[in-house]
Amino acid sequence: MYRNSFQMNGNVNNRRRYRIVLVLCLVFFVSTIVLASVVGSNSAFRKNANQQFEQRSISAISSAIDEVNRLGGMVSSGTSARLAKVRQYVYLAEQMNSISIKLSGEGARIAPSDAFTAIYEALDTYEAQTQAATTSTHDIRTLLLSHLTQLQSILITP
Repeated sequence: MYRNSFQMNGNVNNRRRYRIVLVLCLVFFVSTIVLASVVGSNSAFRKNANQQFEQRSISAISSAIDEVNRLGGMVSSGTSARLAKVRQYVYLAEQMNSISIKLSGEGARIAPSDAFTAIYEALDTYEAQTQAATTSTHDIRTLLLSHLTQLQSILITP
């Protein structure tokens, strides 16, 4: 035999091990890339969803403010219907807030629950005064409008 001839004693096992390690590294690398892309798309989806919830909440509160601005200082025949619309818009904003929290956790809260509670209390008081029809509703209308504009400023500022 020649001095530099190829011998197959231990080289075959080393090559197999090298190929196995190379294939495993390749599988881990590909799985890491796939996992990173899934996480990235999930993050983008959540961010987009939260932005949509915020925009819908802002729109709902703006519509509620428009309805309150159409209410007069005195009770009229359309007051109850307008208050019902305001309540629906506030409820929509509250549900958007709730869905955002359920999907992404407490960090995705759009507005504090105290703001919605204050608005509902003002709406209940307004409805009670509307049904009694004995006093002017100007003060409670101003209070309701104040709560709504505060909520709107909370929603608009990041």
